[in-house]
Amino acid sequence: MECKDETKPRLKPYKFSNQKLKDLGLEFTPVKQALYDTVKSLQEKGHLPIPTQNDESSLRIQS
Repeated sequence: MECKDETKPRLKPYKFSNQKLKDLGLEFTPVKQALYDTVKSLQEKGHLPIPTQNDESSLRIQS
């Protein structure tokens, strides 16, 4: 079974824009900042340990 788009592709590709969301006042947070804020919050709540300078093992990624 084929999808309708496979037999009749769109004439114009769909373009996504977040400008309307920005115009409504929505501010986007960069992924790097969101991850930092998440880790900081989890550390403050005691769900993640806070690494110390002497504890190098917590800085390594364990596989």
